[in-house]
Amino acid sequence: MKWKKDYLIAIPIFLVVLNMILIATGNMFPLDNWVYNHIGHNDFLTKILLFFTNFGSVKYIVVICILLLIFYKPKKKLVNLYGVTILSTILNNVIKFIFRRPRPTLMGSLVPVFESTYSFPSGHAMATTTFYGYLIYMLYKSDAKKPLKLAGITLLSLLIFTVCFSRIYIYVHYFSDVITGFMCSLVVLFFYIKTTKKGSFFSTEK
Repeated sequence: MKWKKDYLIAIPIFLVVLNMILIATGNMFPLDNWVYNHIGHNDFLTKILLFFTNFGSVKYIVVICILLLIFYKPKKKLVNLYGVTILSTILNNVIKFIFRRPRPTLMGSLVPVFESTYSFPSGHAMATTTFYGYLIYMLYKSDAKKPLKLAGITLLSLLIFTVCFSRIYIYVHYFSDVITGFMCSLVVLFFYIKTTKKGSFFSTEK
């Protein structure tokens, strides 16, 4: 039943609220530190993740937007992609301003990567999940053949995971920054799609 599937959005909403409470009360650090202590590092993986982390940056997303504007048809379908990405960016900056969480103390200790904005929630995680997540939705709703859909959705999903993980790996975000950013984007995507398309990720209707 569709309405029951739609209620699954309560899970990321609950996790976002819970993480915000734990961070505001200073009770999230044990989990964040545990994650840090269990991530292995090596030079090869570091180089790979330093490359892929760029796909969550404003620069890379703007370039992809321009390429889509040039080559993608019909172009009117891009309006919602750009709209949900802008909405997610605004929300991210609002939450950052409210919490003003400092970046990890280890930032720059693994590689010379520094960020000047606040840490919570991760802007890369939100931008990546929202932008490429909506591309997944567009691909799912498209008339492309199933093998192409499956390949595209798989690659985009892996890209989202890789960018999110990279932010923790290179010490520019805590685990809770990234997971909250990811969950926030799922909520934004869900309600944006419900509002603009009268459908959801959890609907089986085309």
